[in-house]
Amino acid sequence: MQSMEESCPDCSVPLLDAGDELACPSCGMVREKAVMNDGSGSQQGQRLGYQPLGSFMGTRWGTRTERATMGITGSKRNYGYLKTVSDFMGRENGSETECAKLIERVSEKLALPSHVGIQAATIARRVLGSVRTKRRMTVAEVSAYSLVAACRMEGVTSSNAREILSAYAALGRRVTTSSIIQLSLDSPVRTFAKRPEDCVTRVLARLSSNPGLDAKLAKASVSKTAYFSAVRSLALELLSRCDRIAIAGRRPCALAASAVYSAEAALSMAESRGRRVTQREMADCGGTSEYTIREQCAMFFTPSLAALAQRR
Repeated sequence: MQSMEESCPDCSVPLLDAGDELACPSCGMVREKAVMNDGSGSQQGQRLGYQPLGSFMGTRWGTRTERATMGITGSKRNYGYLKTVSDFMGRENGSETECAKLIERVSEKLALPSHVGIQAATIARRVLGSVRTKRRMTVAEVSAYSLVAACRMEGVTSSNAREILSAYAALGRRVTTSSIIQLSLDSPVRTFAKRPEDCVTRVLARLSSNPGLDAKLAKASVSKTAYFSAVRSLALELLSRCDRIAIAGRRPCALAASAVYSAEAALSMAESRGRRVTQREMADCGGTSEYTIREQCAMFFTPSLAALAQRR
C-alpha cells in the first residue's frame, strides 16, 4: 500500500481533498487517493472494518481533536489514514474502480474513441487479476499500459505511448516507460507491435496542418487531396518493399515519416521540381529526429525511388 503524506512533498503546503484525488493548492501537484494492493492481492483497508465509511468521515483534515488522536481504540491508524481508505471500505474492486476513472480522464484528455476506453478498462481488470501477486504496481501504471494496449488492439493511431505517458504526467501521475514494458511482459493480454503502415495516416494528418506546405500547393495550383492521396499510395508501396526483418525493432511512426518523405522525393523527381517538405518537418510529424529520417531513407527507401519516379 502506498502511504499518503499530510502535506505536499515539494512545497510543504497541506493537501486539499478534491474528491478522488488530493491536490496541492500552491503548486498544483496531484496525488491519487488510491489504496494499492499488497502482495496477497487483498485490500488492507478492509481489515479495519466492514462498514462503508466514505460519507461519514467528513473532510480530510477534520478538527484539531481528531487530528491529535491516534485513531480508533485498539487501532494504530490515525484519522488521515482512515480518510484515505474511507472511499474504498466495503469495496471488493477498489483498484479496478480507480483504474477505470483514470482511464476515462486520460481518454477524454486525448480525445480517444469511447470503445478504446471500454477495451482499456477490460484489459486493466484482467491485468489486476493476474499480475498483482507477482510485483508491486500502481493504478497509474496499470491504466497507462491498458490504454496503450487498447489503442494497439483497436488500431487507433491518433495517440501513441509517448503521448499517453505525457497525459499521465500532466495529471501528476508518474509512469515510466520501463514499467509499461515490464507490464507487457507480465500481462496475460498479448498485443502485437504496431505496423508502420498503420502510422502513415497519422503522419499525413500532422503534415496536412503545415502552413508552408499549404502555401506551396496553392502556389502550384495543386489539389491538396490529390497530393496527399499520391503521397500516401507511394509511401505504402515503399513500406511494402521493405525487408520485414531489416525494419524489425524500428519505431513504426518514424518509419512511416521516412516513407512519406521518400514518397515526396519520388514525386519531386517525377515532376522535375523541388521538394515541398523538409526532413525537419517530417521529423516533427513522426516524433523523431532529422538524423533518423535521413538514415532510414538512405537505408530502406532510396534504392526504390528511381523505379517509382519512372512509373510516375
